[in-house]
Amino acid sequence: MRRFRADGRKSALWLAAGLLAWALFQPRLALPRPVYRYWFVLDITQSMNTRDYHAEGLPPERLAYAKAALRRALAELPCGSEAGLGLFTTQNVQFLFEPLEVCGHFPVIDDALAHIDWRMAWSANTFVEQGLYAALREIGKRDPSIRLAFFTDGQETPPPSVRALFQGQPGAVRGVIVGTGGTLPTVVPRYDRDNHFIGYWENTDIETPPVLTAAYENAQEKPPALPKEGHFLSWLDEAHLRELAAITGLRYHRLEDPADLGRLLREPEFAVRRTVDTDLRPVLGLAAWALLLAAHWPAARRRGKGWIGEKA
Repeated sequence: MRRFRADGRKSALWLAAGLLAWALFQPRLALPRPVYRYWFVLDITQSMNTRDYHAEGLPPERLAYAKAALRRALAELPCGSEAGLGLFTTQNVQFLFEPLEVCGHFPVIDDALAHIDWRMAWSANTFVEQGLYAALREIGKRDPSIRLAFFTDGQETPPPSVRALFQGQPGAVRGVIVGTGGTLPTVVPRYDRDNHFIGYWENTDIETPPVLTAAYENAQEKPPALPKEGHFLSWLDEAHLRELAAITGLRYHRLEDPADLGRLLREPEFAVRRTVDTDLRPVLGLAAWALLLAAHWPAARRRGKGWIGEKA
C-alpha cells in the first residue's frame, strides 16, 4: 500500500513537471468563448474638463476620469475581445481606428487613449443628440455587431431650440450611454491651446443655438435661455441621456465606480461567441498546482497529526 502511494506521488510530481514544461512553450488552442467588441467614443468638448469627481487615486476631470475608468475596463476584457476608440465634439464622431484585439494590441490602444484630450476637438459647441446618432449610423454602416459605449455629460451647448431626428432603428446597434460627471452645477475651466488655465467659461461666451433644418424637428418646449452674465455652469444631464437611451434602444449607465463600468461592459447581453486562440498556460499552471498539492497533502497531514500527538 505504501509503495502504491509512493508511486502515485512520484507520478503526480512527474506529471506536474511535465505540465509546467509544456507551459514554457506558451501553448494555445482555438476554443469557443464569449468575447466583446466595442467602439468607445469619448466626448472631448470643454465641459468634460469640469472637475466634479472626488474619488481617491483618480483624476477629478470628467474626461480624465472616464479615460482612467475605461483603461481599467479594457484590461478586464477577455482576450479575443476588440476595442476601437472614437472622439465626439460638436455634432460629429471621428473614429480613430477599427476595433483591435485587446490582449495583443493593449499597448497601442492604451497609448492612444492616454493622448486623447480636449485640444483634439474641432469646435467648442456640443450637440449630443446629433453626435450619438452619427455614431450609431456609422457603426450601422460598418458592422452592426460592434457595441457602442458613448461617454458624455449629456449637456447640449448652446441649449438647442430644436431636436435632432433619430432616423435609425432602435436597438439595431446595441451598447450603452455612459453618463459622466456630477449632477450639481459646476463652473467649467477654460484653457488656452497650451493647456494653461485662463479662467472659467462665461454665459456670454456661448454661441446661439442652431437654426431649423430638415435634420431637426421642432422642440416641444422652449429651451431655457442662458443668463446674460455669470459663469456658465455644467452638470450631468441624466434626464436627457436616459431619454436618448430610450429613443435609440441603448442602455444608460452613470459613471461613478470604474469597477461597475467594467462589470457592465462584460455583461452577457453585450457578448458574442467566437472561436478564439486561447492561452493554455493558466490552465496548465492550475493543473500542475493541483497535482503538487495532491502529492504533498498526505505527508503534510501525517506530520500535522504527529505534531499534535507530541503536544498532547
